[in-house]
Amino acid sequence: MKNLVEMRSQAALCRQLAVREPSNRAHWLAEAERWSRREQDEIAALFEACNAIPAASEGERASLAPSINPALTPWLAPAA
Repeated sequence: MKNLVEMRSQAALCRQLAVREPSNRAHWLAEAERWSRREQDEIAALFEACNAIPAASEGERASLAPSINPALTPWLAPAA
C-alpha cells in the first residue's frame, strides 16, 4: 500500500509541475500518466495475488467436502 501512495503522490506532483511549467507540460503529463499506469499495474498485481486460489489435490478436495450426518439428513443417506 505504501507503494501505491507514493505512486499517486508522484503522479500528482507531475500534474502540478505541468501547470507550473507550461513549456514542459507535455513531459510532465506523460510522467504523470506513467506513474498512474504503474499504480494501476500494482493494483492489478495485488488483486490477482489476493484472489489466487491454489489448486487442491484430490485428497484435499475430499477432506474439504462437508460430511453428511445421516441422523440429520436421512433423505440423503444411502438406502439400506
